[in-house]
Amino acid sequence: MITATALATDPFAPRQVPLPFPPSPPLLPVPVERGDAGELRHRCARFTQALAEVITGIRPVRQLGPWLTRDVYEQLHRDVAERLVTGGTRHSPRVVSVHIAMVGDGAAEIAARMVHRGRSRAIAVRLQRGRDHQGRTTWRCTAAEWA
Repeated sequence: MITATALATDPFAPRQVPLPFPPSPPLLPVPVERGDAGELRHRCARFTQALAEVITGIRPVRQLGPWLTRDVYEQLHRDVAERLVTGGTRHSPRVVSVHIAMVGDGAAEIAARMVHRGRSRAIAVRLQRGRDHQGRTTWRCTAAEWA
């Protein structure tokens, strides 16, 4: 029978050495698409990561203001204000999966899964294509839900 002290003194026993890698920022997932979501491909993972940070109180809502409708902005502001009053957290969330479904020519629905404090949470977003005051094509979040 081999004991723990025998393994500790055995020069041929395997030892686990900590890896010298510095902590790295989380990688954003590659979106899974249904329909022609080419315009949104590079934006949706970043948007859902930023939204996850707003939901958990890490990022202020005003940073996403230009991409949100008034209703969504107010909903986020209320939820984040309630969360901070009841004891918000400073643990960063991480979006681990993103799925895009084009539901029309100018509408997309995004489903994402984030991990926060060891628990999975869902985020659902609807984006509508429109024009800004300068006539450029933009995407705005018209609905957002999370659980």
